[in-house]
Amino acid sequence: MSTKSLALTLVRPRVLELRQVFQDERLRAGQLLVQVEYSSVQPLDGEMFNCSGAFEALQTPHVMGVEGVGVVLKSCSDTVPEGARIAFLLRKFFNDDRHGAWQKRLVLDEERALILAVPPVVGLNQIAACTTSTVAALAFLKPFALGSQIIVTGACGAVGLAAMQLGALMGHKMVAFVRGPERASWLAKELSDCGSVAVVDTEAADWVKLGCFVCSKGESPDDDDDVVGGADGMLDGIGGEVLTLTAQHLLRVRAIIVRFGGEEQGDLFPQAVQRLRLQVMRETVESFMKTRDVVQRVEAAFASIGEARYRPKAWHVASWSEAAECLKDQPTWTRFQTQVKPGRIGRIILKFD
Repeated sequence: MSTKSLALTLVRPRVLELRQVFQDERLRAGQLLVQVEYSSVQPLDGEMFNCSGAFEALQTPHVMGVEGVGVVLKSCSDTVPEGARIAFLLRKFFNDDRHGAWQKRLVLDEERALILAVPPVVGLNQIAACTTSTVAALAFLKPFALGSQIIVTGACGAVGLAAMQLGALMGHKMVAFVRGPERASWLAKELSDCGSVAVVDTEAADWVKLGCFVCSKGESPDDDDDVVGGADGMLDGIGGEVLTLTAQHLLRVRAIIVRFGGEEQGDLFPQAVQRLRLQVMRETVESFMKTRDVVQRVEAAFASIGEARYRPKAWHVASWSEAAECLKDQPTWTRFQTQVKPGRIGRIILKFD
């Protein structure tokens, strides 16, 4: 039986409309019918909205969205009952050409989506602010041994903020790189009870020198000495000069760099990688979702929200009608909130009411 569902549909580049779509709600074994309450806006949603980058050949009309939270209306699953509160993330992530999470009712199964229980004491809006970023942060932290010192660039972004908190709660020594004294002051206060956390403002003139002090790194280490200090690695989602200077001056020999965004600039970064024998990795959300204990690890992180130890941040809660504006590069005077606005902390979430 085909049933209509309201969906945020990209009808052509940069034009998003609320339309009725049809889906077959006759469930097969293992399937769920979910009433979606919230989703979020992510950087790749912006590329899809513009039909740029990886989405230049995207066929429209197309229902957007790769994750959400909601309530199970019907279930043919042995593990997820009707009435359950769940979060979900498409296993192929943005490589699932069906996408389609930005709609009011959605049929899912465990083959297509990672399905996660939401703790009773945690609000669906809280989980909406961190579904993807929690999975991503756990994926990017996976290569590091317990107790590592890890630098996180863009630490006020959704993934960076999740990595800082979850890494500190795991026992790592986390070092946040942020832009601007206001963000640095806010983050230092916000994470003061998470564990070992330091914050460096990369807009400060002497930030590299401060980073050397935080990471116990001499300014002119012996390249062949493996005991000269420096961080054990970094998570980088911004690239550019901060990535290059960190690799040159703040990491130990054979440190791990996990890259998940941003671009390299010039030849200095590859030279630093070669000189210090750095290990550059490209961990992915998709590969992490295939690991045996992914559900256990993500649900444990969600439980930390209920204990107020892990505190995801929503930058703004947008309605259906605001979604398109959240994906645009807005002028500073506009009343609309946007994911590309300077100073953003955390994630923009969408409420499907």
